[in-house]
Amino acid sequence: MPTTLLYAGLLALLSVLLANYVLYVRLRATALPKWQPNAAERVQANFVENVPLALILLYLVEVAGAGTQFVHVCGVLLVVLRLLHAWGLARNEGANYPRLIGAQGTFVLMAVLGSAALLLSLG
Repeated sequence: MPTTLLYAGLLALLSVLLANYVLYVRLRATALPKWQPNAAERVQANFVENVPLALILLYLVEVAGAGTQFVHVCGVLLVVLRLLHAWGLARNEGANYPRLIGAQGTFVLMAVLGSAALLLSLG
């Protein structure tokens, strides 16, 4: 069984949670700060934009022979970084460290996975 399956499952549950949070915020928009509905939508959109490619890369790197420990480290990082991004953007208006670490960390992780994919493909 691929290790990536664990992280795909966790991130699928997080995706459902984020989608439900957007619905919740939309229904209660009048009782929330003006910035929060837009922030909730941005969290979900950013998740949908980045996580599928990261999971595909994680899976392909695993299938190509990356070590299980590497896959676990990348999978845990992906989950933690996406949680940080969601928490930072949903709780605070504007720029903040959890949001920055979550977003930029995801980009760095995807660059690492992309580089690993290239190295593994070249032998």
